[in-house]
Amino acid sequence: MKKFKTVLIVILAIIVTSILIYFLPVDGIINKIPLVNRLYKNTILEVITINGKAIVYIDGEEYGETPLTINDLTPGEYNIELDKISDSEEFYQTESFNVILTKNTTSRIELEIGPAGVLHGAILYYTAQNNLDKNQGELSILCDIDDSKAYLDGEYVKKTPVIAKLLTAKEYELEVSADNYDTLTIPILIEDGYLLNVKAYLFPIPITFETTGNE
Repeated sequence: MKKFKTVLIVILAIIVTSILIYFLPVDGIINKIPLVNRLYKNTILEVITINGKAIVYIDGEEYGETPLTINDLTPGEYNIELDKISDSEEFYQTESFNVILTKNTTSRIELEIGPAGVLHGAILYYTAQNNLDKNQGELSILCDIDDSKAYLDGEYVKKTPVIAKLLTAKEYELEVSADNYDTLTIPILIEDGYLLNVKAYLFPIPITFETTGNE
């Protein structure tokens, strides 16, 4: 009789646990468990601004000045705002981006912020893909300049946008270029089982006027 009660309790426990796992958001439960919560926050966000510093806001909360590395955010989509620090604040606007943080990955924002919303650099983040073979990943590239050209390790890929291009998981050098714009060259890492999303921004090349000695 005692063994029967034990078996019955075990069966009921399994049924209750299965129901909880099926109907409740597991991620939300894990996030609230001490210690496990700390292990679950295994995403990294790096924010770098070239030629200057910016104050970083994440979902409206201030996190400090660039360069900044944040390790304690849970996976999910976040709104990132960059407010460039300058004596001429009227020249720079607050830049806002939505970035997805995925477990076991590093998302990166590396930008030069120019006046009037002009940017140069890239935003990189990963999303998990379950339909890829071993040692394969994917790459998507968007650019703020239409029909810019994408190259990997010096080899032409296609004009942007590039959508979910299948690649061997390894490091590459990505180049995005367009006529009359500064070329963007950055190292990228294609991760096994992930899609790397790249949003590229290109600076226009300043126009120079030649002058002659005649007035």
